[in-house]
Amino acid sequence: MSLPGSEPVTAVVPAELGESAALRKIVSAYGRMSSLATERTDLAAVTRLLARVVGSAVAVLSPTLTVLASAGGEDSDAGPVDRLRAHAAQRGLGPVLTTVARARRALTLPGSADPASSAVVAPISTGEDIVAYLVTFSTGDEGFGDDVQVLLTEHAALICGVVLGRERVVAAAAGRARRELIEGVLHGRTREEGEIARWAGHLGFAEGRDHHVLATCARARPPGHDGRSDVAEPLTAAHATIENFLAQHAPDAIVAAREDEVVGIVPAPAGRPGLPHVKELAVRCRAEAERRHPGIVTATGIGGRCLRPHEIAQSYSQARRSLETIRRRTSGGAVVAFAELGVQRLLLQVPDVADLRAFAYEVLGAVLEQDAGGGSEHLRTLSAYFRENCSPRRAATSLHVHPNTVSYRIRRIEELTGLSLNSYQDRLLAQVAVEILVPSGEQ
Repeated sequence: MSLPGSEPVTAVVPAELGESAALRKIVSAYGRMSSLATERTDLAAVTRLLARVVGSAVAVLSPTLTVLASAGGEDSDAGPVDRLRAHAAQRGLGPVLTTVARARRALTLPGSADPASSAVVAPISTGEDIVAYLVTFSTGDEGFGDDVQVLLTEHAALICGVVLGRERVVAAAAGRARRELIEGVLHGRTREEGEIARWAGHLGFAEGRDHHVLATCARARPPGHDGRSDVAEPLTAAHATIENFLAQHAPDAIVAAREDEVVGIVPAPAGRPGLPHVKELAVRCRAEAERRHPGIVTATGIGGRCLRPHEIAQSYSQARRSLETIRRRTSGGAVVAFAELGVQRLLLQVPDVADLRAFAYEVLGAVLEQDAGGGSEHLRTLSAYFRENCSPRRAATSLHVHPNTVSYRIRRIEELTGLSLNSYQDRLLAQVAVEILVPSGEQ
């Protein structure tokens, strides 16, 4: 990128030119740097111009001391961060940057080895935020004093702030546009398949490839859950961990953090079924989030397969319904796929959970009272019995008891409830009641 103006900027201001000549050089430099603010320029152009003006090394550093741009200083073996550390050796670089940020003004650091040398650190701000630092190094041979170097550095920092502010505005606008596209495809906000296809295409959706939508939310861990203490955790931090994990381990996925959840539209690997892959990813993500944030549990619902853009909204709706199933059945975390819900799909149509529990208590209330009073495990046995297709032997194996124990408990359940589990109708009533009462993680 060519710098504004046709005449090169003189790096050194000789003393014999006099104060008026030096002032004209400074004003000219101010004008040339200011003109950069009106162009589509970048930090590199600003640092190159400033390096030519001051005749020494210039660098823009992020708050984490990443070099964002630099110019000049080819005669030095040390990088700008190391050189700045040397100048700040007595006070420490961290306190120096903190002082600059709080004062919001440039600070001059004399050289430790060479008193004639110095470094000027100026804050770069966009709005109220300090987003970077501009550093100019002087060897003392440039021909003007520290005050001029401070003025030039502060003015260049202002221009850098304009450049970075413009970049942040563009990034924020792009982020808003992406969020709006994601909201559109998740909710099917237009009935035009062609419009949905264009939106999904902008997001990177590969039509014809097996995708599943997953929705993950974090919530506070119940006190005493899994024997761990109830530690207050910001849910936003947990959601950020989930978003980063999905973006890192599923780079082809479309991932977005929404107000109360993280959503991913995850494609299947080539030649592999989609659901097992997405479920494995969700299980690993849950483990990582709960490891890093002990005070939270995570729940993930996985929708059905979507091959075409207009199917995304249905898969997302199914993922949300799977999340609702987890919320109804357990206070802990879980990963549940809509395709595996079975009769729970129908139970989700009942809006009031109290109505479901009233039905279950009407069918199996006597069993619940027996278990509560005597410490027995009739409900757990009945759940295993149904899960093993009414086989006492297989149920006994899963419960680690004798088959006769299972048979005895089943007869006792029939006595308590008045049901006959050999009857299709009675068995259906009992199975639905078990689906309501037994959390998915305990089945």
